[in-house]
Amino acid sequence: MRKMFSRQLIEARHEMLSIYQAVDLTLHDAVTAFVTNDKKLASKAQKKTLQIDARCANLEAVCYNLIATQGPVASDFRLLQTIINVEFNLQRMCDKVRRVARAAKHKVNADIELPAELVELIGQEATYVYRVLGTCISVLVSNDLGVMRDLLVQDDSVHELYEEFFRAYNRMASMDLSDDSSYDDLRRAIMVSRYLDRIASISIDATSTLTFLLTGQRLSIADIADIDEDELEAMRIPSGEGVILNPVTDALCVADLPADEISEELRGLIGRALAGDDEDEDEE
Repeated sequence: MRKMFSRQLIEARHEMLSIYQAVDLTLHDAVTAFVTNDKKLASKAQKKTLQIDARCANLEAVCYNLIATQGPVASDFRLLQTIINVEFNLQRMCDKVRRVARAAKHKVNADIELPAELVELIGQEATYVYRVLGTCISVLVSNDLGVMRDLLVQDDSVHELYEEFFRAYNRMASMDLSDDSSYDDLRRAIMVSRYLDRIASISIDATSTLTFLLTGQRLSIADIADIDEDELEAMRIPSGEGVILNPVTDALCVADLPADEISEELRGLIGRALAGDDEDEDEE
């Protein structure tokens, strides 16, 4: 019975990571659709977000069912809470991805021609957001609290571009639009920068819950930044029998992510996983 429970915990964790990857890749499609005015790709991304929502709802139900029927011990319960928290934030991120896809469709339908500078800034901001998501996923797979420090710097970079986007927009003369609905379409278009900024922040919030799983303490990314490496390692607490953290196996769940957006360690783990080198990797 406990072996089955352990297997269900592993499957839930893998599904969480797989959904995270799906959100990341769908964001790529939504932003590409916005930048290139690809309405078909925007519709495809929008449909993907609905599928992701359904997967999130199912994962949440699975976790609550395990809590209700299996009586998890402390470490198992921490893992389930971590998965539920990450899943909740993935739904929030997915909503913003869907809004980006909708904005791409509105941009095409209303024939909104944004200045090239603004479109370029959207592309630059998205590049930084991809790296935030890649780092977050790298942290969740490798269980490396130290890597979390990089997220603060990366989030600042995203927010700086978000602010630069609206400074650039405010410097430009008001566009000559025919009616109120056209202004509403423009508003949707320029809000893409805000959606990207929020996706990065939500992703970091989701990743910070890993500290609860590994240390039993609810620490923010800012808290982690003030703690040195040795102290972080000393804060780790042993996992229970059901919580099997196997980075090599977990890496298979995110193997489709662009290699330049994830950590070097995760790239190595994915390489080992694809080569079938997953023996003796269980960690407490």
